[in-house]
Amino acid sequence: MLDIVVQAQRDTEAAQSFLTRLPGEYAVPEAIHTDHLRSDGAAIQEPPVLHGVEHHEVASTAHCNNLTLQSHRPTRRQERSQLGFKRPERAQECLKRHARITNVHQHTRTTVPALTRRRHQNPAFQTWREVAGGVA
Repeated sequence: MLDIVVQAQRDTEAAQSFLTRLPGEYAVPEAIHTDHLRSDGAAIQEPPVLHGVEHHEVASTAHCNNLTLQSHRPTRRQERSQLGFKRPERAQECLKRHARITNVHQHTRTTVPALTRRRHQNPAFQTWREVAGGVA
């Protein structure tokens, strides 16, 4: 069992040089655990000796709270709203309908002219009436 290898560079060439030395010095591993660095995945696919080896990408604990730290970003707001759903398909379906309605409420008066805003509000209000009529 080999725990950690420290190298000066973290590119595909450095990972390939390590993985070509690995079977010579040790037995072929059953599984290889790496971080989310793409060069490691590319290097594991290269040598034919390692084609049957399981590759597990391990999440670093330093980045586990990104959802909390970046909750103010629009994509994070969308992810946060998906947390209450059990299936991602159901969350996406709900968010798709929700996005058609939210442009009524989330507009910037400083950058969007009033005529354009009113033109966008009419279809949104119509969608809102259809959705609200279907629920009631």
